[in-house]
Amino acid sequence: MARVFIDGFEAGDLKLWDLVVGAYLSSGVSGMDGTYCLNCDAFGSYYAHKYLPAAPEYYLAFRYRGSSAQYASSMCYFFNGTTQLARLRRNPTSGLLEIRRGTGTGTLLATGAIAVNVGTPVLIEVHYKPHNTEGVFQVKVGGILDIDFTGDTTDGATAIDGIRVGGDSTYYSSCWFDNVVVDNAAWPGNTKIQAIKPAGAGNSTQWTPSVGGNYACVDEVPPSESDFVSTNTIDHLDLYAAGDLAGTIGSVKCVQLQALAKAEGSPTPHNLQLALRTNGADYFSGARAVPSSSAQLSNLWEANPATAAPWQETEVNAMEIGVKAVA
Repeated sequence: MARVFIDGFEAGDLKLWDLVVGAYLSSGVSGMDGTYCLNCDAFGSYYAHKYLPAAPEYYLAFRYRGSSAQYASSMCYFFNGTTQLARLRRNPTSGLLEIRRGTGTGTLLATGAIAVNVGTPVLIEVHYKPHNTEGVFQVKVGGILDIDFTGDTTDGATAIDGIRVGGDSTYYSSCWFDNVVVDNAAWPGNTKIQAIKPAGAGNSTQWTPSVGGNYACVDEVPPSESDFVSTNTIDHLDLYAAGDLAGTIGSVKCVQLQALAKAEGSPTPHNLQLALRTNGADYFSGARAVPSSSAQLSNLWEANPATAAPWQETEVNAMEIGVKAVA
C-alpha cells in the first residue's frame, strides 16, 4: 500500500492526467514549487481529472494558492465513474473549508476552523472513505487536522476510482495547484516533487537519435516532439545519466519515471518499459502500450528495486533512467 500517483507538473505538460478541461500550466507563480504549476484560475469548469484503481479510500495532498477571494471555492472532488461522491471547497466568504457529499452543491457535512486566505500558498491534505455509515472525511491544513468527520459520506457508491482538482460551474476554483500526491494508505505529508532530466549518455545507447546524442534528444522541458530517439527492435534499451536532486532533501518518498512516447507506422515493438539503472543493475516497469498519439507513460518506484529499502538521495543522484522496447 503506497503512493499511487504524483505530479509536480515539472514535465511541462498535463499528459499524466486523463481529462483536462480548461486548466493549463503556469510558471512563476509566487509560493509554488519548481517551474510549473496547474492553473485553474477561472470562473467556470477548469479542472484536471485522474482515473485511479478502484479503492475504498484514498489520501490526496496538494499545494494550493487561491487567487480571487470571491471565486476561490472548489478544491477537489472524489468520483466513482462519472458520479461525484464528495468534494472539498473553500467558502469564499469566510475562507473556511467545507466538506460535502453527493453531486452538485451536495450535502454539507462539516466546516473547518482554519481560514485559507487567497494569495497564501498552503498544503492541503484530504483523507476520504465513502460509506453510508462508516465513512471518513478528514482534512489537514498546513499539517494541522482541521476537519474530522465520520459517518455518512456518500449518497451511493463506496469505491473511489477518480480524483479531480479544480472547479466547475457549481463552485468556481480561481486558484493554482502544485505537488499533487495520491496515496492509498497514509497521509502524504509535506511532499515536494522535483524534476530530474537526462544529462548524458548512460550504460546502454541502443535507440537511434534523430540528431546528435541520444540524451540530447530527450532532455527538453517542456518536451519537444521535433527531436527524439526511436527503435524498431525488440529489447533495445536506451539509458541516460540524470541530474541531481537540488536543495536539502529530508527523505525520498518515491521515484517516478516518465517518458513521452508514441508509435508511428507499424512498429515491431508494441510496448515500452520504463527503465532505471541503480546499484549496477537494470530494473524495468511492466509493459506499457505505446499509443498512436503522444502520451506520458510512467512508473513509480516507492523503494529502490535493488535494495527494497527507501531511496537514498545518493542513489537517486547516481541512477540512470531510460526506456526499453518490448513486444
